[in-house]
Amino acid sequence: MTHYEQAKAHLANRRAAEMAEYLDGRLHMAHYDESTFARSLLLVAELHGMSHVAQQCGLSSESQRRQLNGTRPLYLDSVLGVMRALGIQLRVEASA
Repeated sequence: MTHYEQAKAHLANRRAAEMAEYLDGRLHMAHYDESTFARSLLLVAELHGMSHVAQQCGLSSESQRRQLNGTRPLYLDSVLGVMRALGIQLRVEASA
């Protein structure tokens, strides 16, 4: 792996960690609901590149935005698809 490829991989890993940390923090907020989570996913997807995320999910950018704008039901397969496209994963833990 070249130095450039190593730097690019490191940056991608750091970005994914920052996205995961942001979403995790949002999920731990009081009074956090489905529409707020959808809008948080939308923000992260927009920052990552909506066209890339939508393409990975098999949708157009507009369809992906409508799905994540918080006014429609959010389905688990949508959440998992967006997270996969972002390079992050959903993890379940026992509460403390």
